[in-house]
Amino acid sequence: MAFPVPDHLPKRPTPVDVSSTILYKIDSATKDTLNSSLAASWIHELDESIQATKQSIHDRIQSDLPKFRRQLETAKSVQTRFNSLTNRVDSLNDAISNPETGILPTLLATLQAHSILAQESSDVQIIYEGFHYLLQCKDSFSLLTSLAQLGKLPEAVVAVQEFDHLMERMPIFVQDTQVAEDLKRKFNATKARLQDQLSDAYTRTIIISSTQICVNPVVRVRQSDTMLELPSILHSLSPASLSNHLSTLRRDLLVHFIDRSLKQPCSLSITFSESQEAKVVLTPTSPNNEDLGSRLDNASKILDFLSSNILCHLPRNEFVQLSRSLSKPVTSSVLDNLLLPALPSSFGLLPSYLGLLKRAVSFEERDISKLFESDKNEGTIKAWADGVSGHYERRRRIEILESARKEILEHDDPMITFEAISDDGPETSLPSVVPVQIEDDVPDDAWGFDEPGTANPVEQSADGWGFDDDIDEDVEAEPEGDTHIDTSGKEPMDIDPPEMTVADPDPADAWGWNDEDELPAEEIPEDNPWDDDPWSDPPETNSVLESPPLPVVPAKAATRLERLASKNKKHVNGHSAQISSLPSSPAPASGQTIIFTPPSPKPEPISKSTAKRFNSTKRPADVVTTIAPRETYKVPKRTKRVLKMVETVIDESKLFYASKLFPMPQGSSATPGTVLSQCAPSILDLYQALYPNKFCEDLKSPELAMLFSNSCIYMADSVQRIEDTIFGQPVLKERLKDCRHQLQILGNSWFHDTVDQQRQHVDGILVEGAQGFTYTGDQDRYDECETAVNEALKAIKRLAPRLKGILTKSKYYSAIGSVADAALSRILRDIIALPDIPEIESHRLSELCRILNAMEGLFSEDPDQPSFVVAYVPSWLKFSYLSELLEASLADISYLFEQGALVDFQVNELVNLVRALFADTSLRTNTINKLLNGHPVAPQ
Repeated sequence: MAFPVPDHLPKRPTPVDVSSTILYKIDSATKDTLNSSLAASWIHELDESIQATKQSIHDRIQSDLPKFRRQLETAKSVQTRFNSLTNRVDSLNDAISNPETGILPTLLATLQAHSILAQESSDVQIIYEGFHYLLQCKDSFSLLTSLAQLGKLPEAVVAVQEFDHLMERMPIFVQDTQVAEDLKRKFNATKARLQDQLSDAYTRTIIISSTQICVNPVVRVRQSDTMLELPSILHSLSPASLSNHLSTLRRDLLVHFIDRSLKQPCSLSITFSESQEAKVVLTPTSPNNEDLGSRLDNASKILDFLSSNILCHLPRNEFVQLSRSLSKPVTSSVLDNLLLPALPSSFGLLPSYLGLLKRAVSFEERDISKLFESDKNEGTIKAWADGVSGHYERRRRIEILESARKEILEHDDPMITFEAISDDGPETSLPSVVPVQIEDDVPDDAWGFDEPGTANPVEQSADGWGFDDDIDEDVEAEPEGDTHIDTSGKEPMDIDPPEMTVADPDPADAWGWNDEDELPAEEIPEDNPWDDDPWSDPPETNSVLESPPLPVVPAKAATRLERLASKNKKHVNGHSAQISSLPSSPAPASGQTIIFTPPSPKPEPISKSTAKRFNSTKRPADVVTTIAPRETYKVPKRTKRVLKMVETVIDESKLFYASKLFPMPQGSSATPGTVLSQCAPSILDLYQALYPNKFCEDLKSPELAMLFSNSCIYMADSVQRIEDTIFGQPVLKERLKDCRHQLQILGNSWFHDTVDQQRQHVDGILVEGAQGFTYTGDQDRYDECETAVNEALKAIKRLAPRLKGILTKSKYYSAIGSVADAALSRILRDIIALPDIPEIESHRLSELCRILNAMEGLFSEDPDQPSFVVAYVPSWLKFSYLSELLEASLADISYLFEQGALVDFQVNELVNLVRALFADTSLRTNTINKLLNGHPVAPQ
């Protein structure tokens, strides 16, 4: 059953033809409608349709029958002609393609026979030509072989060229034959043997050894009677072989003759034998009384011999190439082996050297340029000669700096010194004001000054500082500065104190060298690293600081200490004395040393025992000033040798410029001697750069570090004197000024750094051993603190003799005073910072403070005169009062404060001390309130 077509799809169109109609009907029939009658009807319809079609055709033909017949006749005629044409084509195909009688097979057979015949003819022609060419090659090779056997090498070379040309034109069909391969092999062997014979003849013609050159113009060929001349040999050698021989000739000539004759003295002999053999013999001679110009003469003779006996026989191309390759090496050899090594290292040898230089320029123009046909505009030696002034100076600069480097880096004992006279300049930053307090006679019941006193300045003695020692003969004496008495009304605090020179009695007593005998014999610890910079600490100022409440301590009974405050009411030149700490490093006056001498104090009633404890606490304001002569210090002798080199270089540069040996270079602003003069500051730069790095381990010692500082200071002073002798050289003066400034900075830096090291060492001893001076009521803690203080004292006293003979007095006192001040400042800070000080601890702390009173002996040169410790230890007065305040009463402290005796203490420090020492009572509160109001103002 057919598949039902959906209604929405388009319907199939109704068929038009009969067959389609029948098929449509068959398709639409079902099993119910399909029967025989229906099928018979379909057949009937088909029959009718066929009959209708036939009838239609018949009707069509009948409708135009004449036309139909004409077309039928035409069709029959075409068919007849087609059959005829087919027969004729078959006949033609048979005539062409028939294997026996056909044209094509016959033609192909004929062509094949012709091709075979042509190939045979070509083969015969090629064989003929090949044999003919090989015969030519054989004849040429036979000629070559015969010439080679007869030793006629130049003719054989021509035959080689001809045979080589034949080999290049050899036909391709012959090149791959066995005969051609054998011929080539034999030819190459003969050609190589021929070149070997030529090379052998060359080596027997030109013979070069380390001492002689032998040229044979004629040589016999081995195993023959033929004689060959040198030009024919040179022209017959192959380019590669000749190039190799000439390269060897060039090398041997330069090494064994040109370089050798220019490097060392030699005698040159040229001989000619009867056989026209030319020989050059170079023999070393003694260098005594040698004229360096003879070396150029020898080189000139060698080049002339080379030109007349060898170069003239070379082919043109090889001659040009060899000449060019010899020109520059010979010029370089003259420069490197003669002119540069002969460049003198002293000014006196320059005139003779300039004569040699002129001879070298003439040698370049006459021998090198003309002989080798080189470009005369090159003028390498001439250009170098024009700048010989700069070459000499640069070489001298290298030698001078190398000599300076060796001198600086040479291991030498730095303790081998000489004494130099101090010449403090404005850049010096060391304290040189030395207050010396000398009392008039006063009643015994006043201050207790019943010891002998004097109003004169401290006597100055050269023997006390070691001036009677053997002074190095190189030390130049300098005039002493003028003595001046400062009578102005200025207070001493406003004066820049210069250095002082004072008498030095027995060192064991004055310098405290024997004080160590009283101390424990423990080993002194090594210097410790440090972090503090004591020079950067700001000066203490009087200020009121609020402090937190401190633990209550019992009040102490008042003593007679309050009466001591009246001793501070002194007047100098009509002005009241103002008490304050001295600066650690005031700037000194140039070339002067000032000594302070105090006026006589007014007597006040006070007990002797109490007054003696304050005998050393007088203010630096209670002094007058005098001027002392310059001081001496020790400097390593190496310093003088380095300075001598600087002066020698400057003198040499002046002489070099004044000699007028060299004209002013054209187009250059640099005058002769400029490079030499610049060596002087370079030597100083080398010293500053190399010495501290080379001997850094040695400079860790205080003595050697101070010697290096002295060396830099001495150099700076010496450079100043050198500057004063230089005129017309602003660049050199500026460079020397920079070096002087750097040396001054370097010397002062090493001094201050060394002092800082020792300050930190002493501070470290106290910090580690005392641990803030806490709990000193415990006996073990007190023993530890006492040991630390004694160790600090020993370290300071052991440092003193190490620096005493090295530094000037003022520097020495400044250094020792700074180290001592570090110890006092540490104790002051630690004790003032204690929040609570019981009575037993206050007594023990006072005892610990009095241990360091022994340092006062380091600042005394005359046992009969008071010490000048106050001038160099800024904290001395404050520290001295601290040991008394620890055992004073509130009344004593209040009275001293009102009288202005405690101005060294800041208000907050006094408040902290009062709170730590006394219990919280109304009296302590009133005292603290009084302290917080600030220090009293001294009356005008």
